[in-house]
Amino acid sequence: MWQRLYNQLPEFARPTNPVMRYILAQSQPATTRRGRLLRFGLIAILVAFAIFVGWEIATNFGATPFDASNTPDKIYLVLFWPLVLIQLITRLAALGSTSGVVAAEVARGTWDTLKVTTEGAVLTMKSRWAAIFYRLRLLLLILLLARVVFVVVALYDLTAFQGHYLDLLLSGTTPFGQPDVSPAVLSIAGVLITAMGMTACLLAPFTALAFDAGIGMVIATVSRGKLLGLLGQIVLLALRIVVTGLALQIGAAALGLTQPGAWPSALIANSPVLAWLGALFGVAEGDMGLSLLFLTQIPHLWADLDYGALVGVAFLIYVLLQGALANALVKWAGRRAASAEAI
Repeated sequence: MWQRLYNQLPEFARPTNPVMRYILAQSQPATTRRGRLLRFGLIAILVAFAIFVGWEIATNFGATPFDASNTPDKIYLVLFWPLVLIQLITRLAALGSTSGVVAAEVARGTWDTLKVTTEGAVLTMKSRWAAIFYRLRLLLLILLLARVVFVVVALYDLTAFQGHYLDLLLSGTTPFGQPDVSPAVLSIAGVLITAMGMTACLLAPFTALAFDAGIGMVIATVSRGKLLGLLGQIVLLALRIVVTGLALQIGAAALGLTQPGAWPSALIANSPVLAWLGALFGVAEGDMGLSLLFLTQIPHLWADLDYGALVGVAFLIYVLLQGALANALVKWAGRRAASAEAI
């Protein structure tokens, strides 16, 4: 089964490729069975600690008792912040692992050899970019499984009100409010919008990782020296943390979850366009679509914002463009790496 899956990948991304095998061997040195057990044990402890922190936040540090009758919502709230943290760690790891690849090869004394080899530099850049998915596969698996759980819970919640819950969510929105839209069109629109939003949420961790790794690859071709590479990594990591923090804050303000009058609520309060863009920014770069899978929060997005129901559609377009741009960045980095004048 794994062989069939690998055969669908480009040649440079297959683990059987000699360059990929060499790169993976560098990042995954041989360990004993005890070492592997210790590593998995440490990961289990960290995951348990993250869930504990999420539980404390969801229960307001014990002030709010866990309501068993509303278990799906509580599960979402418990897992939300741990998943946001794991997503941020994953993106930081992608940036940090790729922005110094050229400097690392220069330090090993292999870069000039790779450049004079036919397609050597290009293949190295592409393979190192693809290797990020292998290195971070455990974190990606956690993010994907959590999203699948949220999707299943959301689909179950949509069966409420004899299967008309989705129609009720859309009925008071712009532009899907009745009587402007017939019930038949409303049902079709609701299914399509929900399906597109869920699809975007499942794809987002992979395209975000690919995009950040692509940015790192481009920076790697600019900062060849060890010092410049280190400075570039620091700047990239700081920018990623700032962008994610701002997206979470602006997204919360767009959904009315922050205090009125405080920044950035005051900035977007009188501008429906800024509020809509803020919600998309929060979904795309903040929680990477997790809020779209929380049906309790959906009415704030769909009803309180004009055309808020289309944020999920815009998020899917954003994710697809992000994946396409990631591919373009890697190709650009490869061309720069192959150019003797550029590096």
